[in-house]
Amino acid sequence: MTELSDVQGADAAPLSILGLGVELPPTVDVRRLAEARGADTSRYSGWEQVCHARPGDQPSTFASAALTQALASSGVEASELDLVVFGGVSRDYVPSWSVATEVMRLHGIGDHCVGLDMTIGCLGSLAGLELANGWLRARGGGYAAVVLGERWSHTVDLSDAHTAAMWAWADGGAALVVGLGSSRPALAEFLGAEFTSESTNNGHVLIPYGGTREPTAPPGVDPFQRRVSDKPRREVKAIYDRGYQLAYRTLVERVGIEGTRLICNQITPPMVQMIAAGLGFPMEQVVVTGHGTGHLGAADAVVGLQYLLDHKELDGPVVMGASTAYAFGTAMVVPPAGP
Repeated sequence: MTELSDVQGADAAPLSILGLGVELPPTVDVRRLAEARGADTSRYSGWEQVCHARPGDQPSTFASAALTQALASSGVEASELDLVVFGGVSRDYVPSWSVATEVMRLHGIGDHCVGLDMTIGCLGSLAGLELANGWLRARGGGYAAVVLGERWSHTVDLSDAHTAAMWAWADGGAALVVGLGSSRPALAEFLGAEFTSESTNNGHVLIPYGGTREPTAPPGVDPFQRRVSDKPRREVKAIYDRGYQLAYRTLVERVGIEGTRLICNQITPPMVQMIAAGLGFPMEQVVVTGHGTGHLGAADAVVGLQYLLDHKELDGPVVMGASTAYAFGTAMVVPPAGP
């Protein structure tokens, strides 16, 4: 297996993570909310405290506030950004309205920069980093931001025990400022990501209304409520387990090193344990943040990275794992090379 120093000394310099930010609303007690709506919580195994948006919070405002923090910690000016990528499923308005472009507007970023939205849910952080890496590399360097924001707790029915696995879906945002060929000091370096898809699981979690097939919900039906398929839970878990393992094996082959710590989507405590076991990480090497935030979607990865930096535990290769129901990804982040 290649040594970490060899990877970092390669001709193709890795993408530098220069700054990050996290913007979260206050937490609520999920179990208490569900019980107030008549749900049976006796078998609930999700996170107890979950961030829920305030009335004025939107995906764009979460992402913009997080980007303000990330820019400040990076030393990069908003005017220096060449690309802003938004990763998430929530939108202030339906497409073609763009969260990325709204974040640019809020920061006064001019037309030299491109704003792109990626509707890939919890994979948004990894996919955004991979896109930014290729985008900047093809242009000889520069700066980009990956911004994330979800306001999706209102799409989960807390009165329905069938959707209890989603009760802890939380609201909030995060951002990463990255650079290629920059002289600014890096917090960490991104070596790359690998992905795999399971198309048979597309639609396992679904908001059926608002698209072209069923544009309008029937009278009396909540148009925002998510549905979960009746696919057996054991089969769904097996798909997740297989997807994460395949993405990780491919990643290790690509970058030539294995991780020593794991950051992953904080879907539920049992899912975090399953992901860790499948990838071969004991729980003491896994960053667990969901107990204080709930499942933030793509922002989970940034919250986990922030935890490692705050606790000075970014001391080796870190695997970032993320997924939607139909796609799975892993990425490798390492401490910055040199002094």
